[in-house]
Amino acid sequence: MRRTDAFPSARVLRSAALLERAWALPSARGYAPLLSQGFNAICGPTSVANVLRSMGVSTGRNPFRRFGLRAMSLDQLTRESAEVVPAAWRVESVRPPTVEALRDELRRSNDDDRRLIANFSRAPLFGRGGGHHSPIGGYLETEDLAFVLDVNAGFGPWLVQAEALFEAMNTTADWTTGLTRGLARFSR
Repeated sequence: MRRTDAFPSARVLRSAALLERAWALPSARGYAPLLSQGFNAICGPTSVANVLRSMGVSTGRNPFRRFGLRAMSLDQLTRESAEVVPAAWRVESVRPPTVEALRDELRRSNDDDRRLIANFSRAPLFGRGGGHHSPIGGYLETEDLAFVLDVNAGFGPWLVQAEALFEAMNTTADWTTGLTRGLARFSR
């Protein structure tokens, strides 16, 4: 049994044929090989490292100036990413208010001038787990599937319907502010 099979979910797809198509997307090819989170950096910094590498920037798992083993909110990840992206790029937090607004973002994730990192809760997708960050490798629009490049090697890349990803992102991340999770949008 592959390690990713240890986390079964009816909401997440790992079809070999669909994953092969997803890896063939122009946006996804820039992420190969995908860095997994490790000893010196967890999901947030490692996701940003993968985005930077997809832009042609050489970096380790933690591109930030601060320690990489810490939980990060979407807005914190966005602020720290702004310090390390190339000059032609900018980054902002986006909280799509509807599934259709998320689909609009996902469609643009196939453009060469756009990168996304999703901040989501694993619980709606896998039945357990907390907040997580992972890059979006692209969007199979006909199937309405987002390609999540999960930086946790135990999960690995997977596909998910836009509606299920929206549900996982539309969870409260900060009970003091009421802000939900969402996307870090990198654009040039």
